[in-house]
Amino acid sequence: MRLLSAALAAVLLAASTAAAAPQPASPPPGPAAGPPTGLALGAALARGEIDPSAYDFGALRYAPSRTLLFLAAQTGAQTAVAAAHGKASWPAVVAAHACLTPAEQMTMAGFDSALLAPDAADWGQEKAAAEAAFARYAAARDAVLAGQPSPEPEFAAEAAEAAEAARAAQAKSPELQALYRHRAADQLWRHALVFGAKRPYAAGLGKAGTVWLNARLTTDGCAADLAAAAWLRQVLGRIAWFDLKTYGKDADQAAWLIAEHADADPQTQLLVLNRMGVAVLDKQTNPANFASLWDRVALNAGRPQRYGTQMRCAGGTWAPTAPVEDPAKLDERRRWVGLGPEADFARKGGKVCGG
Repeated sequence: MRLLSAALAAVLLAASTAAAAPQPASPPPGPAAGPPTGLALGAALARGEIDPSAYDFGALRYAPSRTLLFLAAQTGAQTAVAAAHGKASWPAVVAAHACLTPAEQMTMAGFDSALLAPDAADWGQEKAAAEAAFARYAAARDAVLAGQPSPEPEFAAEAAEAAEAARAAQAKSPELQALYRHRAADQLWRHALVFGAKRPYAAGLGKAGTVWLNARLTTDGCAADLAAAAWLRQVLGRIAWFDLKTYGKDADQAAWLIAEHADADPQTQLLVLNRMGVAVLDKQTNPANFASLWDRVALNAGRPQRYGTQMRCAGGTWAPTAPVEDPAKLDERRRWVGLGPEADFARKGGKVCGG
């Protein structure tokens, strides 16, 4: 016991002596890390660590000797968004019709719009004008969804349609009222997007402002689409479908439209496709809508279309967005679902494309 105590005392003495010995001074702290730049800046914006809605993309683009930093930041944002969505590249995210987060959407719009503005001051003015236009749209949207007249005349048709649908649904069921509100939201933001022709509510916007406005609308619209899809999925836990006999043609059309635009919710699209497939056999839904949703689901899954309904403008012509299975029998399949020949469809669409 005495030997153990002596050994323990020796250890304690050595420890106390070491603690009492002077320690080397800690190195002075280095300079504080500055704000991120280049690739790191773009990633921080896309992740929402820096608020892209408040960020001055015009200053970043046009500050002296900042072009390379701007392009590096844009690349960093694209890389971060692609990684967040499990894609190999930014174009792959675009091709997947993914709903971006608000930070992702406005970051990409910030870079794209800054490249279109002639200088930093113009970018700031365009952004302010776009925000004012979005505020006018939001006021119209809220009025329409509340069943009130639109303060913006160009949304009067949507307001009238929504009010009429709400009145018709009121006597039937709360589910129909909710269905028509979701349809109104679905159509409102899509009709508000600004492409070739200028819209009165967005009068005076240049290219940079239009990019920013469309991004704001898309952020708002993606949230509306996801909410509508979630609501539809919940309702289909209680009913088989908004069938023609029970709910009528307008409800069948509205429910299909929500599913058609639910690209960010493929599970809901597939559920609706299965329900509509049964309803088609019972003649309780529009078979042409079923065909369109079939092609949409196939397209999103990387498979060929069956009915050739998913088209786009390409070189002035209305062309399929993806290959069609067994093209020789395409028109025969289209007849089964009440669609006309593909050539007629392409010719009519070509007028929209300028062909």
